[in-house]
Amino acid sequence: MHIVKIERSNCQPVIKALEEDYITHVFAIYDLQYDLEHAIMHAAYENETLNGYVLTYTALDFPSVILECNRRTATKLINYTPKNHFIIHCPLNLLALIQARFPTEKHYVEDWMLVKEGEANSFKSEKTRKLQSENDASRLADLLATREDRPKTNASKCYNLISKMPTYGVFIGDELVSYAGSFIQMPQIWMIGGVYTHPESRNKGYATLATSAVTEEALRNAETAALFARTDNYPAVRAYEKIGYRKIGEKLWIDVGTAMKP
Repeated sequence: MHIVKIERSNCQPVIKALEEDYITHVFAIYDLQYDLEHAIMHAAYENETLNGYVLTYTALDFPSVILECNRRTATKLINYTPKNHFIIHCPLNLLALIQARFPTEKHYVEDWMLVKEGEANSFKSEKTRKLQSENDASRLADLLATREDRPKTNASKCYNLISKMPTYGVFIGDELVSYAGSFIQMPQIWMIGGVYTHPESRNKGYATLATSAVTEEALRNAETAALFARTDNYPAVRAYEKIGYRKIGEKLWIDVGTAMKP
């Protein structure tokens, strides 16, 4: 086994290999194709065959790491993760290895869910619309200020987000109470994320409306929409199932020093 750093000069064969399973490798494929300047990847090869990889994405408030391989390969690739203060996403069978390397980690299990074109149920409301303006960004910043488990943001950052990320919100009067967006858009798959509802507006179906709206746009432009939901977040899982999402697997979301939760 040998480890290779993936850069612009040698990324195309890796992308081609990963494209055999767009669902599993969606983050790596997207980062290598569209955001390589923020992606640090090391790939493991054995007998000239790609055997796994670790990818650190650096454009967020904290590094986000994807470790995708078997346990034997992971013992090599884990040496290329950051030392502390990052989130790592990996298969469940790598938990013991991660715990041995980072004994103070906190981990959560997430359901990986998807819905295909023609399978989604649509939930529409006049309260729901796409976020596009600077005023919408200001409302989004106000909503996110109620979220204590994420770094603080502002209207400028939120405007940059909705300019790049198709985002839908539910409004009660002038107040944005729930939103959902897509942070990856490719012809094969859109990844849905950032779903959040104001604590005082939960259990009213608003997350279903916002997620349904962005899912509808996703399936007009891609074959599949996918998302992650914490396994024990039963209201979220039920909301996604109503829209048509179905569980296809599980992943670990591991916090190493960030004090964040999925």
